[in-house]
Amino acid sequence: MRRCATTRAAFTLIELLVVIAIIAILIGLLLPAVQKVRDAAARMKCQSNMKQLGIAIHSYHDQSGVFPTLNEFLSSPATRYVSPQGNEGRNTGLVNILPYIEQASVYTTMSQPGTYGGIAITAWGPVRDRTYYPPYLAKIPVFICPSNPPQNPIWGSSDFGARSYAHVVGDSINGNYLNQTNRGVASLKAPKMASITDGTSNTIFMAERAFGSANNRSTKGYFANNVTGLNTNPSTCMSTAAAGLYLTSQSVMTDRPAGVQWFDGYPAFTGVTTILPPNSPSCAADPYGDTWGVFSASSYHTGGVNVLLGDGSVRYVTDGVSTGSLSTLEPSGGYVGASPFGVWGAAGTISGGETTSLN
Repeated sequence: MRRCATTRAAFTLIELLVVIAIIAILIGLLLPAVQKVRDAAARMKCQSNMKQLGIAIHSYHDQSGVFPTLNEFLSSPATRYVSPQGNEGRNTGLVNILPYIEQASVYTTMSQPGTYGGIAITAWGPVRDRTYYPPYLAKIPVFICPSNPPQNPIWGSSDFGARSYAHVVGDSINGNYLNQTNRGVASLKAPKMASITDGTSNTIFMAERAFGSANNRSTKGYFANNVTGLNTNPSTCMSTAAAGLYLTSQSVMTDRPAGVQWFDGYPAFTGVTTILPPNSPSCAADPYGDTWGVFSASSYHTGGVNVLLGDGSVRYVTDGVSTGSLSTLEPSGGYVGASPFGVWGAAGTISGGETTSLN
């Protein structure tokens, strides 16, 4: 009996290549959509974090009658090397809101003297670079925007707790690290609600400032140093970088990235000036960032940053926000007087008397 031959169906090489090509095209079309969804989710989480910080700031005001300062001389004496060690008076004022963001244990530890690494420490901690002090290593989730990539080390250590959100010192430049009356809400003197005469819904309390990560010449998380003329012509800072990177000819603070120590209260590291538009370069007047400068808001979102207004709401501000005349001398000291730096400058001042707003 003769058996009939059977033929097995199979894909040809051309058919297989066509299928692979179709799959590749579909993936190419799908990935941008997936990335957009992820970016939107990260931005929403970022906004949620800022709203929590807003609630905490107002809770602190309800208890103390003032808003948190830029930095505080919490440690006494403010000593570096003698025993017991103090913190040089540069704790961020937001140490005070720790109990309102479920970090009461960190606050309690900081508020008491103790011995760490065999070294006697005053209340509120030692100087900022000590890895043996547990509160400085605390990873505080509400301080981190999920869009920010992992932090770069500071002095070789990535153990410190980072922060994506920064105090707003407004359009004050010269001496903004120790000014009693920066024109923004963050200064050495704690402002009261009555000081916000522009209205809390028109005044930025905090803004995103991406912490240092990836390329240490990136304008996100790093700053140029030894830049002169910042307070007479802030646009000088713009010439230090191009396409998001500082020029190779420009000196940059690379061993102390901005924001990778949440507890540092100096504006070079955890402050924002509302002068240059978001995602612009940042510049310090000295080699270390321990004095003053122009420090721009920044983020890894597309085309802008989130800001926290004084009424607890969050707005998204684009890189194209009006900044007025950036070659203008900074306003004189004190709260009163309109900002020359457009809508962005006006939103950063607490009592400039401007009629513009971000709404």
